[in-house]
Amino acid sequence: MNRIAYALVIALAVFLILLGGIFIIASGIENIVTGAVLVGIAALLIFFAYRSDKIEASKPKLINQTFNVKMGGSGQLEQKQLTCRSCGAPLEDKDLKVVQGGIMVKCPYCGSIYALEEAPKW
Repeated sequence: MNRIAYALVIALAVFLILLGGIFIIASGIENIVTGAVLVGIAALLIFFAYRSDKIEASKPKLINQTFNVKMGGSGQLEQKQLTCRSCGAPLEDKDLKVVQGGIMVKCPYCGSIYALEEAPKW
C-alpha cells in the first residue's frame, strides 16, 4: 500500500474513532451500538493498514547496481579485433556479457555462445 492510501486509511480510522466516541457518550442504546460499530470498523481499518505495511516490508526488494570500471594491465597492452570461433565474424563490445564472473560471447551472426578465455601471459 502506498503512503497516500496508508495515510487516508489511518485518517479515516481516526475520524471513525472520534465519531464513535461521540455516539458512545450520547445516551441511548441505539447510539451506543452505532458508536461501537464505528469504533469496530476503525479498528479493522487500522489492522488492515498495519498488516499490509508488514506484508510490504517482508517482500524482497530488487536492487540494480551498475558500475563504471576501467581496467588496465601491468604491461604493454595491445588492442585486437575479436572474432567468433565458429564463423570468424567480427565481434563487438555489445556481444560480450559478464555471467557469474566469466565473460560470455554470443555471436550475432551464427548464434554461437561460448566463454572467452584469456591466454596465459608466460
